Amino acid sequence: MLKPSGLDIFLFRSLRTERPTIAALIEDEVALIGTTQDSLFFHGDWTVVDCGFPIPADLPFPNWKVGIDGELRTTNYDGDRHWPMEPSEIELLDFKFSAAPKAFQAALQALNGIGEWLPRYERLTVAYAKRRVTRALEN
Repeated sequence: MLKPSGLDIFLFRSLRTERPTIAALIEDEVALIGTTQDSLFFHGDWTVVDCGFPIPADLPFPNWKVGIDGELRTTNYDGDRHWPMEPSEIELLDFKFSAAPKAFQAALQALNGIGEWLPRYERLTVAYAKRRVTRALEN
């Protein structure tokens, strides 16, 4: 999903040397999710598999914290709705962030045994995002 704030992507766990079929992707696990830039697409290092691929129903869209008029508030994933922040959300939620495409690539490789898993990759995982969905019904 391309937005002014960046490119929202999800990456499947499996590494592939050839273009996968949609059926193969549906069977795969979504491992990483987040906002990034398009540089690896632009330079041909990554390819778009399918622009119309259905977003998995269990894909988490975390809430974020945002400062408005000097007050911390909770916002939905897109940032177009916000509410007073609950005390439990203050430390849990992040301000919206993005990661470089190379960070996603390194994290995916590390998940597949190529390179070292670094603690900073945790923020790119689906499990991390799921823990930060505090207002799913309000998104």
